[in-house]
Amino acid sequence: MAVHRKVGAIGLLLLCLNALCVRGQSSAGGRAYNDMVFKVVVYGPADDIFIWWGHAALIVENTRWNYSRVFDWGIFSYPSDDFLKDFLDNKVQYNCDVESLNFQPYIDEDRDITVYTLNLEADAKEAILTYAENNVRPENRYYNYHEFRDNCSTRIRDIIDMGTGGQFREWAVSTAARLSIRQHVRRFTWSRPVWDWFLDFLMGQDLDAPVTAWEEMFLPVEIGRNISDFSYTGSSGAERKLVSSVEIINASKKRPPILNVPLSRWPGALLAGLVPAALAAVLMVLRRKKPLAGRIALGAVQGLAGLALGLVGCVLVYARFFMKNDYVRQNINLLFINPLPLAALPLGILAAAGRTRVKPELCLRLLWVYVAGAGLLTQFLRILPAFYQRNLAALALILPFSALLSLGAKPEPIVNRIAS
Repeated sequence: MAVHRKVGAIGLLLLCLNALCVRGQSSAGGRAYNDMVFKVVVYGPADDIFIWWGHAALIVENTRWNYSRVFDWGIFSYPSDDFLKDFLDNKVQYNCDVESLNFQPYIDEDRDITVYTLNLEADAKEAILTYAENNVRPENRYYNYHEFRDNCSTRIRDIIDMGTGGQFREWAVSTAARLSIRQHVRRFTWSRPVWDWFLDFLMGQDLDAPVTAWEEMFLPVEIGRNISDFSYTGSSGAERKLVSSVEIINASKKRPPILNVPLSRWPGALLAGLVPAALAAVLMVLRRKKPLAGRIALGAVQGLAGLALGLVGCVLVYARFFMKNDYVRQNINLLFINPLPLAALPLGILAAAGRTRVKPELCLRLLWVYVAGAGLLTQFLRILPAFYQRNLAALALILPFSALLSLGAKPEPIVNRIAS
């Protein structure tokens, strides 16, 4: 995933320096790339949301000239000071830049840093460096970022494949991934329960489809895992281990670990959903014993619940029809979480006021029948591959409350209603 903005002002100077180095070596009997070492660096997560999933970059070192530089496809800029807002508006620009090697800022952020030294042939090094240098040119540096198909990590993955003559991709596309993309994303968000639930709720069914090892390398840590034991056939026909050494530059001391598999969120969501359900149950009892107070309280709670669900539903509608992020469009949660629950707000006010002409209590009951019924329907639809989506955590939070209110509260006697 992308990292924070960095200044690449010295990139052009480094580029020129490298050109001089290569030309100088080229005159020395075709050993232009013998002294060059190529490495992949994988950084762990940081605090900002756009770095929760880590980062990857390409390090090129020249042992003869004693310099190191980094090609980074995770540089980005945005017009306002609100990254999330500009990201949702598709205003964030991503590009490649080159900079000097400096691990200290990442160490200061207490991030994991692991460096993988690549065992590449001279021709592969030349092809990779040519490609990287071409990418940092002003006319080529910007690209259309995609969270799962084209990011800082997939660019490094493609470079590794270039270095193996296509053998890395050939192996990866024929190897099943350990987890779905949704599960991989949630491995990093488990320590933030609210965000974990919300992102899980927002991601559509496309992210539950089976993927290959090639596709799961949208995550930097998966690149490190997949290249560590990979071997390929060199130009001489001999087998070469892709990674010659692994060096841990820094190990985080305080950050939550990255899980091997994501936590199951639905039990916690169910417990959270039982809280408003219990409140509704108490108010339904109060509705019978103290009709006026119970009616007002129950109407208010239903109105607020509808407002909350309706606003969340508006987010889904916005994501479905207005965001360019394809992975949030096909979302089965729209069947039961959409703007329709917003109707509970005026209905709740009318119910609290004791208005009977529009039968607000009956309308509220029908509304909650719809929410609970449509939510349960999504579980049956999961049997069909075209509708499969992991959404149990969303349903576990909303079903207890909506199912209880769908039963309806016994209305007070007409005499009490008139008296109130």
